[in-house]
Amino acid sequence: MPRKKKTPHEAAEALASRALAEVEARAAAAHARELAEAEAAAEMDASAEGAEVEQSSPRSPAEIAARVSGPRQAVVWDDEDDEDDEDDEDDDEEAYDDRWDDATYAHHRGPRRPLRDRARGRVGVVELLMFRIGTERFAVELSSVEEAIDLPDVHHVPEMPPAMVGVITVRGALTPVFTPDDALGVRVEHRSAALIFRSPRGRFALAIDDVDDVMTLDLAQLRDAPGVDGSDPVVLGVARNEGSIVALVDAEALIEACQAIPVPELA
Repeated sequence: MPRKKKTPHEAAEALASRALAEVEARAAAAHARELAEAEAAAEMDASAEGAEVEQSSPRSPAEIAARVSGPRQAVVWDDEDDEDDEDDEDDDEEAYDDRWDDATYAHHRGPRRPLRDRARGRVGVVELLMFRIGTERFAVELSSVEEAIDLPDVHHVPEMPPAMVGVITVRGALTPVFTPDDALGVRVEHRSAALIFRSPRGRFALAIDDVDDVMTLDLAQLRDAPGVDGSDPVVLGVARNEGSIVALVDAEALIEACQAIPVPELA
């Protein structure tokens, strides 16, 4: 059967329809490419923002250091120097290992030794948080402190042990506050600040007069405290800092000394 010949008008309409369909297909393809590029860019931005947030969220000890001393310059190790000093690696490793955080230290060398053992051996470098009680300066290992705060209103509770001054609310939880008067032999005068620790019995607040500064101590510079023998459970030794004497305190022993008498149960 012979095909029906299209009129010029019908032929023009068919040609226009094909051209329109081709334009629509190209537009759809271009739009799909734009969507794919936008999604890829959004994923890259989200990854970059996540990395920035992760890097800008320091652990609490670092926040404490920033609070009392401002930003601290990171220690940068030169790979070329490391290669040149391979023969001295065993001698130098203790000098910088103690600056690593606990996770990094554990990954490379296993669990970190207690501060008391490192102080007794006079080996290693530690970062300390200094604080004041009266006219005396003390220091504890920075990583042992959960946070440093201005001491809020303290609420008394019945039948408190002598070293306990009351309780405060820290992040919605009741936290017992202790004074180190008997443990350190120095009376707290103003109780304007507190150091928050974590102990096996829960959060623990130590009332102090003021948070001082952060210092880095080479334990080789540590000296025995005058009039204190090696059996002292709290004071590990003394060191000089800017012309004054700082007593290094074992945070765990200090907490145990303050909590020697049972603590009332808190609701």
